[in-house]
Amino acid sequence: MQVVAASDPPVSRRSEHTATWLLRLAWLTLPVTLGPALADGLHDTGGGLRTTASVGLWVLWALGLLATLVPRPASLTAVRLGGPAAAAAAVWASQATDDTTWAVVGLGAGLLAAATALSAPVGDMFVDGASYGDERRFLLKAPGPVVMLLGPVAWAVVVAGTLTGPLLLADGNRGIGGVASAVGLPLAAGAVRALHQLGRRWVVLVPAGFVLHDHLALAEPTLVQRSGMVSVGPARSDTDALDLSQGAPGLAIELRCTGPHDLLPATRRGVTEAIAVDAFLCTPARPDALLAEAARRNLPVG
Repeated sequence: MQVVAASDPPVSRRSEHTATWLLRLAWLTLPVTLGPALADGLHDTGGGLRTTASVGLWVLWALGLLATLVPRPASLTAVRLGGPAAAAAAVWASQATDDTTWAVVGLGAGLLAAATALSAPVGDMFVDGASYGDERRFLLKAPGPVVMLLGPVAWAVVVAGTLTGPLLLADGNRGIGGVASAVGLPLAAGAVRALHQLGRRWVVLVPAGFVLHDHLALAEPTLVQRSGMVSVGPARSDTDALDLSQGAPGLAIELRCTGPHDLLPATRRGVTEAIAVDAFLCTPARPDALLAEAARRNLPVG
């Protein structure tokens, strides 16, 4: 298997910083890029609804801007909820406004905010914000069913559950609005928690070796010592490694050990028994960046 050469450390970092600053710029300018189309779209609504929507949009914009400025796993959840929400708002505004120019500008700004928020470099930047000492965190890709179905459904539950009740109340529908708030807000809170847990799955490169932190696959994180590693690299097509990727799409990374390594697989039954494996697979969002950093740390990449 071909050995991956170490790249200059700032290269992967540069892409993370570039994507993150692009996200911040897109979010910072939303009031002037998307705002006019939203204001035009809300112009003919009732006064109470329009005021509530306007105040809510400003509050959400401020919270989103704060989240972009503080790279952490929790703020990653916020921006990955807010980015697609900005895109959805831009799509609605483009249909509601009669000003073609602002419709196009707002749509572009919303889509840019969503694309950067969901990008892999931004994901790595934010999860690595919780690192300490000489460690480096790399976000794992979400399982395939989550990417295709469960994630979008959870996002829709958060948006609908958070907004529907308050907007109905503001429009004077107290009965329906109260019921929608009582039902929707707890559902939204549960969906936020579930999405946040997806953003707490990562590989950590530490001075001692390689750590896989994935609550969907493992009951507890596992550390493979540097001395216990044979190789870490792209998975072979005929590999016999234990698949811990949870069906995530993309290039899987295979870590092969010098001898049997004990893992505690996650289980829904609440009873966990350790198993010994010679190799296992995981799927980071940016396998190239992970392998370059592993090579820089003199781990056996190949």
